[in-house]
Amino acid sequence: MDKEVRDELIGRDGEQSRIREVLLRLTAGEGGAVVVEGAVGVGKSALVRAVADDARASRLTGLDEVTVSSVVGAEAERGWPYSGLHLVLSAVVGSLDHEQQQIAARLVDDITRRLDQASTTAYEIAVQVQALISRVRRPLVVVMDNAHRLDPQSLEVLGFVARRVGTSPLVLLVVVEAAERVPPLRGLPVIRLGELPPTEATELVRRAAGSHTLHSVAARIAARVGGNPRALLDVVGRIPDVQLLGQVELDRHLPHSPVLEALQLPELGSLDDDQRFALLVATGSEDHRLAPVLNALGSPDAPHVAWLFAEHLNRSDGTFTLQRPAVRSIIWQAATMAERDAAHQALAAAYADSDPGWQLWHLAQTRPDHDDELATRLHRVASESLARGEVERSLSFAREAVRLTSKPGERIDRLLQAGRFAVLAGRLDEAVHIARERFRLDTTAEQRADFALLEVRARNLLDGEVATGLVSRHVEEVSPIDPARAAALDLAAAHGLAGRMEQAEAARFLALAERFTDDFDDSTRAAHRRTAALLASVSGELDRAVELVEAGPGAAEDLFGEAETHLLHATVLVRAERYGQARRLLRAVTSGQFGDSPLLLRAALAGLVQLESRAGRLREAAEAAAWWDRVDADSAHRALVPAFMIRVNAFLGEDEAAWERRRQSIEGARRHGDSWATAVMQAETGAFLLLLGRFDEAMSVLDHARRHALEHTDPSILAVEPDYVEACVRNGELARARVALAEFELRADRVPTAWARHTVARCRALVSEGEEALTLFREAAETAADTVSPVEQARTLLCFGERLRRLGRRTDARSWLQRTVVLAQESGAIALAGRAGQELGAAGGPVPPTTRLADLTDAEQRIATLVASGRRNREIATELFVSVRTVEAHLGRIFRKLGIRSRTELTGIVVTGLDDDGGPPGSGQA
Repeated sequence: MDKEVRDELIGRDGEQSRIREVLLRLTAGEGGAVVVEGAVGVGKSALVRAVADDARASRLTGLDEVTVSSVVGAEAERGWPYSGLHLVLSAVVGSLDHEQQQIAARLVDDITRRLDQASTTAYEIAVQVQALISRVRRPLVVVMDNAHRLDPQSLEVLGFVARRVGTSPLVLLVVVEAAERVPPLRGLPVIRLGELPPTEATELVRRAAGSHTLHSVAARIAARVGGNPRALLDVVGRIPDVQLLGQVELDRHLPHSPVLEALQLPELGSLDDDQRFALLVATGSEDHRLAPVLNALGSPDAPHVAWLFAEHLNRSDGTFTLQRPAVRSIIWQAATMAERDAAHQALAAAYADSDPGWQLWHLAQTRPDHDDELATRLHRVASESLARGEVERSLSFAREAVRLTSKPGERIDRLLQAGRFAVLAGRLDEAVHIARERFRLDTTAEQRADFALLEVRARNLLDGEVATGLVSRHVEEVSPIDPARAAALDLAAAHGLAGRMEQAEAARFLALAERFTDDFDDSTRAAHRRTAALLASVSGELDRAVELVEAGPGAAEDLFGEAETHLLHATVLVRAERYGQARRLLRAVTSGQFGDSPLLLRAALAGLVQLESRAGRLREAAEAAAWWDRVDADSAHRALVPAFMIRVNAFLGEDEAAWERRRQSIEGARRHGDSWATAVMQAETGAFLLLLGRFDEAMSVLDHARRHALEHTDPSILAVEPDYVEACVRNGELARARVALAEFELRADRVPTAWARHTVARCRALVSEGEEALTLFREAAETAADTVSPVEQARTLLCFGERLRRLGRRTDARSWLQRTVVLAQESGAIALAGRAGQELGAAGGPVPPTTRLADLTDAEQRIATLVASGRRNREIATELFVSVRTVEAHLGRIFRKLGIRSRTELTGIVVTGLDDDGGPPGSGQA
């Protein structure tokens, strides 16, 4: 594994900023000390090393020519008094100028002589060391790693000095496991490092394993290991590349890792037989139900059972979780085959009367070879579980049914079943691997077509890729003997292409499928209708699309087929602006009505994000996106959902979140060559830049997106033109705005959605002048007012108010701007409310109280209070342990939210808030 990858820090930005702030004191000739503590492997040394390297390489603004020395405590030297002090003294002397070194050498000789005198106290030595340190003139950083392993006398001296280095350009960075266990260091500033949270742990896995590692695979590894970086890196290095890339499903247990074992279960060697068996039974459970585990262990009052629950399990509502998830793999890897079989036999007996499915599964774990009778029973319970909507359970049973099946024909059928279940469970990488088993097995043309169809669907859902070459090859092979199968393949390609907005190719594959219309069975006929509806909605034929999806979906094969129909129906209705009906369909899926498929849940949440953003319900869109983030399933929406959230977060006044979503969208689109997601990202980024007032950049980005938009009949497919027209107008490019508007009007006439009619009316007003513009703005405010998004209405009213104020109609402007503020606040568009408040103030009206301090986050309120007290940005950064850039970013958001432009205005608002509330902003009153 590349050393640079190992050393790269993830999730430690705040801690790095705090240490950098201490180092920056060196620019003023001042010093300090910081203690970094945390458990073994959490990255203490990496954190300190990264900041020290930045200082050494002059990467800290204003801090040049820094000497960095390192001292590492060793257990073997703890018995040598002052051995650690010798190392520190060498570092200090080595940093001095030549003349100072000669003087310092005499001081060191004197200190060294006194070290040999039994009567000399640590305090006396510390005073002399302090005198030596006072001679430091050039910035010096001394890193003391594993300082808890230094000898006690050295620690006494260093603790004394660390409290008194403020007047010298010396910074001590001290790394220990627990500061409280090192008395001389108590009272010094401490930065405690914990384990990485799941998001950062997943990112570390992906960076360590390589950029092509699937996010879902990385997330599952992080969930099993925990957030200790050293353990994560060691485990990742032991997992085969084919599993990291998703070509083979991850093993149920992590590979043996001595590092993980030492960190998570150091007591393994001291467990007695009863404790080992109890832990094996608990970790062998797949559904984490308490009752079967207790039944398998016998008496719940036994000492080893009490130990198990006290040391390893968290209980809740009849289920349990492991306190340390990695213990499952550690104990399993340490067990013999006989011990594992005994645990599974005990669990199988415990499930005999309550759950035959899990009874069979545990019995299967004791069968190393084929067992066709057991495989048949597992195949049956897998189908029964799916009928109840239990996807994960059905997939677990289906996998074992495949493994135990000896007959080739039955094995292929069961492989296909497992592949379909893997898709529903969001294990798309596993589904693709199963589909490619056709190259290894002896299959018929029909079976190869079924495997190919599985791969086409899985790859389309996984990364948006439509494997048209694969489809064409297998259609040619299977069409003479089974036209319905050939049609199913063509329809899968058409459906995927329509989802990528490639209308012409989608229409071509739909026509190819229609060659076999006379051979359609009920399933193929329903798939044809769904695909034709999706293509019609993409092509701007909204009425026909709605008619097709509502013509009668036909009987679905199972709950999940019905859920997929709901999702498609909702997609069409969103494009037709029938948001209420679409919302009900999507919520039926997210409520669990159709089972527990992560794939369908994530697709429904992606649909809700797009629906709510188009409907102007920004908070609801953000909630759906946050839920989408938490669902463990790869899908082709990985770039689109972040793209849609750029505009949502921007309107919500969450600029940092908007930039982060843009980064996520770019990464996802690049990885999978998704030009459509790139176009959406550009359109949403352009809207964000427009909101920020960066009109030149907005025009450039929106122009790129507009080229994609013009390829589609329906302008609402890629909502870019109103933003482009406005950016041109605000940038003084009226001629370009009018040309763009003319093209927009033609397309809006062909597909006259409420959004298109309203935004066209606003754009006409924007490119007009004088009284004509005011008349057009009034018309725009009334156009589709009952159906268009409240955010779009607020934008129109804001533009109207701005134009009125610039024409000197201040009274009228105040009326429209007040309406804008109310509408923007109701829809959660804090950024628009802030702009409207700013315009309202400029028109002579009061800035509404709800756009003042109450809309600031806690961090923003703290910064606002410090600004009002007269602090400058650098002083605020030092006080809050953040960077100056972070303070500046917060101030930018504060100014936009409050509709102000200066620190003076902010001070006035804060003072008013103090007068009104009797306390600082955010303090609250009883």
